[in-house]
Amino acid sequence: MDQLKLKLQEYYQRYQQMEQKVKPGKEEPAKEEVLDLENDILTQFGLPTSRRFVQILHDFVHHSQVSDQLLDYVSKKLRSAARKYLLAPVMSDVDLLEQARDQKRSPYDLLPELGYPPQEYALFLIGELYYRRNMAASDILEELKKMQHFHSWNDLAVLSKMNNYSHHELYTKLKKHELRFIDDYVQHSRRQETARLVNKRPTPAEEGYKPDYKTITKVQVEDIIFDEHTTPSLFGKIKSGRGYTRITIGLEFSELNQILMSSDELGMEISNHIKKRLANPAAEKPTVIDIRAEFGDVLKLDNCYLEVYKPQHREGNKWVEDKDNFYFVDKILTKKEYEKRTKEAEVQRKIQECLELIGGSYVYYQRLRRLGITDDEAKLRAGLSDELLFKLSFFLNKVKE
Repeated sequence: MDQLKLKLQEYYQRYQQMEQKVKPGKEEPAKEEVLDLENDILTQFGLPTSRRFVQILHDFVHHSQVSDQLLDYVSKKLRSAARKYLLAPVMSDVDLLEQARDQKRSPYDLLPELGYPPQEYALFLIGELYYRRNMAASDILEELKKMQHFHSWNDLAVLSKMNNYSHHELYTKLKKHELRFIDDYVQHSRRQETARLVNKRPTPAEEGYKPDYKTITKVQVEDIIFDEHTTPSLFGKIKSGRGYTRITIGLEFSELNQILMSSDELGMEISNHIKKRLANPAAEKPTVIDIRAEFGDVLKLDNCYLEVYKPQHREGNKWVEDKDNFYFVDKILTKKEYEKRTKEAEVQRKIQECLELIGGSYVYYQRLRRLGITDDEAKLRAGLSDELLFKLSFFLNKVKE
């Protein structure tokens, strides 16, 4: 039997032992050994350990028993995958990243092909900053290169578990390497952990910052992504001047359902589709719904208004707003609620203008009095002959002082 078949057999046995419960007196084989074997086998074919190639080995170990025919079949499948992969047109890392986002490929699949380990920080850079927040591919690649060059993966993993991480010497060391997204990563990790614990995203008030809210509508949603660990995200675009700006919106499942229920028949179809995907334990994770591909058109949010804010992360003692076009939903308003709120705001603005005019009248009254004009005449000229109006003007002017 050749060397490859022996390795495949060993991999099969070790994987089966790892999956089974350990019997007393027996040592469970380390998961690292299985991963090393996966890497060894795929490297022999010139393949990276990305998920699509590892899946070939995972399919192999789920057969009930090993035979020469099965080993030949797996070998042939690996050779075919290697031929297709190695003969594919050469692409730059930037092009590879952009293609991966367009194809909605998993970061676990992409990172090994770029030459980086699927560490938590690397997954954050690709999955969160690049896919969700639309950060520039060149910025992501630069950060990955620095992490790899300075062997900083383990340092950051340790640092992220510390309460006062920004005061630790590891933080100073990593900052000297000019790593840009450490604070954002740690804050994001803690938000995710809190959300997992309470099953709800913490509010800005709970985190300790005051966001800058804005209201948006007519979002064209192209994709919805979610899994069992993270809240859903909407990917799409919004009108900006004469063109469109790409935007990503994070929200709770209850908020997603509210939006879909307000979006006529297409919203209902998507809602039912999501329920089926959530009920299917075998569904691919994370779940990606390409709305145009699956339903023939994008989802247009015309019947609701979203009050949103950009998350902030701490840099030293300061809260800093994220620069990318990623927002969280704070409130969802119907068209009627939004129009009512707008009308109330307009009325309040008009009232404020009136109060400012009344308050300013007292200043004019004082000027007239200094010119020697009688009290009654000054009040009349300033429009404050009514005693109640005069008192109101006096106190409004006092408030300004």
